[in-house]
Amino acid sequence: MPEIYRTDGLDFAAHDAGIDRAAQVLAAGGLALIPTETVYGLSVAVEPLMAWQPPAGTAADAQVNGAPLPPPDSGYRRIFSVKRRELTQTVPWLVAGVEDLDRYGRDIDDATRALAAAFWPGALTLIVRASDRVPRFMQAADGTVALRCSASPVVAALIRACGCPLATTSANTHGNPAPASFDAVEPEVLAGVDAAIDAGETRCRDASSIVSCVSGAVVIARHGALSDEEILRVAARAGAAAVQEA
Repeated sequence: MPEIYRTDGLDFAAHDAGIDRAAQVLAAGGLALIPTETVYGLSVAVEPLMAWQPPAGTAADAQVNGAPLPPPDSGYRRIFSVKRRELTQTVPWLVAGVEDLDRYGRDIDDATRALAAAFWPGALTLIVRASDRVPRFMQAADGTVALRCSASPVVAALIRACGCPLATTSANTHGNPAPASFDAVEPEVLAGVDAAIDAGETRCRDASSIVSCVSGAVVIARHGALSDEEILRVAARAGAAAVQEA
């Protein structure tokens, strides 16, 4: 079993032992179970992954987008084994704020900026063209990456402590619902992480909405915690083109 730390997710000291320990696990390349305001997620720090290359004289056992993947025992690869997902699936990034749109994305359009300004921090994931800072194996086949600034104080504290975004996906095996409370996390998922933070039930209890404006039109890739009407209203004010379904 992993180390489990408990917090109410809202009122904890900056030196909280659980935050500190989970951040140490993440910074070392480990896998952590963390609460966001939407659902619980499996999370790794991206800093150890940004410059990863196979050791000299060795070859990676797998590639995505022509780029070598970290080894099977890495925190990143374990996300896929725990979730029983294909390695070609992408993992969204939780970022510190709106400024990270231009750090980890490029050619950001006005509608995407307006949506981030309106709903971040919050339950909106934005798909953008990935900058060179995003490893190729962490990009989608079309060169995009999904970014979200979470409203969870736990996530914000972990990002500050790690000094980098967290690649985070829902903490469930393929086909099962994403857990909105620590008690709803599947035992095999909990057993697959190095550290876990228990904050009880999440505030939102629904997955984030996912939106892309990369094509020039608003594409709602997943209907989630935010209403489509709210999203489209903000995008329209920024001059976004007509809506397309994903």
